[in-house]
Amino acid sequence: MIRTWKLMRFCAQTSFRIRFYRQLSVVSCVQQKLSPSFFAPRGTRASEVMSEVQSVTADGTDKKQMAAKREHSEPESWGAEDELLNNRKIIPNLKVSELLKDVPRSKLRPKRKSGDEPREAAKPAPVHRKTAIEKDTLQILQHRYQDSNESEERYDKELKVRYTILQSNDDRYRDLMMLIGSRKNRERERMLVLEGRRLIMDGFQAGLRLEAIVTSDLKLLAELTFKPKLKSCPIFLVKRHTMMEWSTLTTSPGLIGIFGEPSNMSELVTRNAAGSKRLPVTVVCDNIREPNNLGSIIRSCAAVSVREVILLKGCAHPWDLKCLRGGTGAHFRIPIYGPIETYQLPEHMRAGSIFVVADNKKTTDERNGFRWKHYDRIDYGSADHIVLVIGGETYGVSDDIRNIICQLAQSDGEQLQHDRKILAHIPLANGVESLNTASALSVILYELRRTLLQLEDRT
Repeated sequence: MIRTWKLMRFCAQTSFRIRFYRQLSVVSCVQQKLSPSFFAPRGTRASEVMSEVQSVTADGTDKKQMAAKREHSEPESWGAEDELLNNRKIIPNLKVSELLKDVPRSKLRPKRKSGDEPREAAKPAPVHRKTAIEKDTLQILQHRYQDSNESEERYDKELKVRYTILQSNDDRYRDLMMLIGSRKNRERERMLVLEGRRLIMDGFQAGLRLEAIVTSDLKLLAELTFKPKLKSCPIFLVKRHTMMEWSTLTTSPGLIGIFGEPSNMSELVTRNAAGSKRLPVTVVCDNIREPNNLGSIIRSCAAVSVREVILLKGCAHPWDLKCLRGGTGAHFRIPIYGPIETYQLPEHMRAGSIFVVADNKKTTDERNGFRWKHYDRIDYGSADHIVLVIGGETYGVSDDIRNIICQLAQSDGEQLQHDRKILAHIPLANGVESLNTASALSVILYELRRTLLQLEDRT
């Protein structure tokens, strides 16, 4: 113990100093505690130790040459790393983030020498080029309903028509937008909106009164065959993104016709169907929610020439824009009633009718006296009138409609009610559960038409 104390005293008084990177001996520890150089503030000790190490070299190399080699080989961030190494034991739980948070970022990166080659220029970020769909979307989003420009009247010499370049600050712009976008406004104003060249031509040929035409390209007017009528009809030219915004289709045809609703639609239908013979068939639609399917059903009924189509509440509206497009002009060639309430159905029925329910959901289901038969084995000529009922693809014909059919069949006599309620079944293969509503109806209608025409030829 006495010898250790004398050794510590001798080391403290002597002027000879020993420097190592890692101080492990007892003498070195004492010398670190008693040496005045270790009482310097943190951050300055590492540079002093570095200068003293450079001054004392084992092989006697020149101080300036050794300092130049170390300066060239080691970055300026060595001071922070050396400080972390020497203070690891002094400060408990020392973290790198605590040590480097006060060190300037310039000291952590080696400076580039004047003789070094310049670094490669940073590559510019790739420029994203917008697609046509993105450009149209941006135009729609950036579109404002207030425009400083005024609507302008012009004349096209090639088509020989006058048209109006419609701006968004015009009152007619707002009226057209509300008329095309809202069915309630169309019903209040008694207007019909037909989109596309073919549907506009069908409406004009059916006898509807043309009120206005909206287009995004004047060249589309040349495809219309009733060019003389265009001279007395207002024509509005709007921007392409406006037409896309108003259209109900994914790809707008760029042409919309505004027609006035006739005061007597049944008279118009009778005039258009004067050359065809009506079959004694009434089609009842129950819960057909898809407008495209309903339009296809009305189209098939017009093609077979049934007497009328009745829509119950829950079906899509027959004058919906998508339903009109699916019908392709059939709405003006066949009587359409509804949507009506279920209790109003008996008012449209005829006495002595047979009821055929097209429903594949419940095969061999003979509840309430319904007889299950294949669609091509039904005796369609056993009654004066046929009521064909079809439901939606998901739920089929509801039980409420079946109960009403039972009540109507009982009113004709108990002996006939079992023969007047039939479930028509369409056989399917390859595990297919059911057909599309419009397809199933078309199959039954054409079989019904074939049977009735054969009976007519025999008589």
